Amino acid sequence: MKTLTQIQIPWGARHGRRHAGRRAARSAVAAAALAGLALAGCQSLPMTGDAKTDSVTTAANNASPAAGQPGCKRLGPNTNTENAAIGAAAGAVLGGLLGSKTTNTPSVGARNGALAGALGGAIAGSQYNKLIGLSEQPDGSVKLNIPGAVMFRSGSAEISPEFGTTLASVGGTVRDYCGLTATVVGFTDNVGGPELNQRLSSERAHSVVAYLVRQGVRSDRLHAEGRGMNEPIASNASEPGRAQNRRVEVYVRPSTQ
Repeated sequence: MKTLTQIQIPWGARHGRRHAGRRAARSAVAAAALAGLALAGCQSLPMTGDAKTDSVTTAANNASPAAGQPGCKRLGPNTNTENAAIGAAAGAVLGGLLGSKTTNTPSVGARNGALAGALGGAIAGSQYNKLIGLSEQPDGSVKLNIPGAVMFRSGSAEISPEFGTTLASVGGTVRDYCGLTATVVGFTDNVGGPELNQRLSSERAHSVVAYLVRQGVRSDRLHAEGRGMNEPIASNASEPGRAQNRRVEVYVRPSTQ
């Protein structure tokens, strides 16, 4: 009779695999939770005909930005109570998933919980998720604060290939939900002088917009501007402060219609 040979697995290997499995499970649960939060405040619209026909294509091109694409998903409308509940859940999930970079967590999604959940889901799987700040603004938009170092090479306005997947996910959210618009604002530190920094910040903002257009986002739903070395969020007297000031902010706004 043949006997089975026991394979001894070192305790450390078993322990490492167990923890890796738990981390994967937690990531899956977080992603599912964020997806649920996004869906809780939106409903899918049926396709209104064959998207490949000339009539639908013409209508899509002539539609207002708020109309979105045929078959787009809608955010809400929800009551203030519903948005507050979605926002509280989104803040809890995003706070654990994105860490300290999720600024003003208690107010994330207080009025636009579905939008915060959708954007949080877009960056949840990114290797840079703990570097991206996400916060709701007084006007109801949701701001993504992205460090310039993860998006661009030094002195360059070309999107780094490593960050392309993350930006494509954000673009997919803006593209797929009806009427979302985005304003991209570039900022720099004070090294190099005002004229150089103004040009670089503008080129970077327009580079992000061009990348989003390539992901299928309509250009009339996007706006780019550069503010150079103006509006620093930290002191330019130190390198850590200058690194914070080199950034791109993306403001995603829901439709008002």
